[in-house]
Amino acid sequence: MKYSISTRLVFTALVAVVAACADSTAPTAALSDAVVTRDAANDAADATVQDIGEMLGGEALAGLPMASAPAQGIGGGGCSFSAAAGRFVCPTITNQDGLTLDRSYAVYAGGAVQSSYSATATDSINYETALSGTLSRDGRTAWLNTMRTMTVSGLAGAETQRTWNGVGTRSDSAHIVNDGVARRTRLHSIDRISSVVYALPHSANPFPLSGTITHDITLTTVADNGSGRKGRTSSRHVEVTFNGTQTASVLVGQTPCTLDLVSRKLTCE
Repeated sequence: MKYSISTRLVFTALVAVVAACADSTAPTAALSDAVVTRDAANDAADATVQDIGEMLGGEALAGLPMASAPAQGIGGGGCSFSAAAGRFVCPTITNQDGLTLDRSYAVYAGGAVQSSYSATATDSINYETALSGTLSRDGRTAWLNTMRTMTVSGLAGAETQRTWNGVGTRSDSAHIVNDGVARRTRLHSIDRISSVVYALPHSANPFPLSGTITHDITLTTVADNGSGRKGRTSSRHVEVTFNGTQTASVLVGQTPCTLDLVSRKLTCE
């Protein structure tokens, strides 16, 4: 697959994000702390819902069972095994949101690459994904460019649950119109998927039981209104925590929010 994530690059970017913890300009009425927090929260919510979709979609792509019975075989989606890469390489698709998705995955047993799935031996699958495209809703148009490497583990034998971990980067932009103000925002984020656990079968357990997805976001925003143009660069740490229900808790800095994983509605205090 032509997309991959350099761990060194990810950690270098994370250092840069942490170093940018202070805003580079003072808040303005058009770019208040509350506005920046809302923009970061909405961006993280979109990314989180896409991550959840890629987890479940990746399981189906690799032929993993959706219940506790072992799968009969690997594969689907036109993916083919490349011995040179040690991965199944998949054709580009358009997902349910109209975004372009590139994927590949590697199957492992005890750290060794497998060219086919074994219900008794396969213990993990690693996915590399690249997602891009445009999302528009509620006065917000976002242009997304996301890369991920994620691993699902706990697959060998008769499964009762699966665990996802991973890391990724995003370089998004958005045009937002609300409260009589138009804003153009660039967002760069380091994202971490940490011990996101699904119970099986998925039919009875459609949402993650536990785990978190965190987003360390740097936002550079320009706002235009009747008083002129204002700019601001800010950073926010966003943590999404799952609890087995349709509603995930979201903490944006010190601001608590909730995210409906089905409707994608984000509500903040």
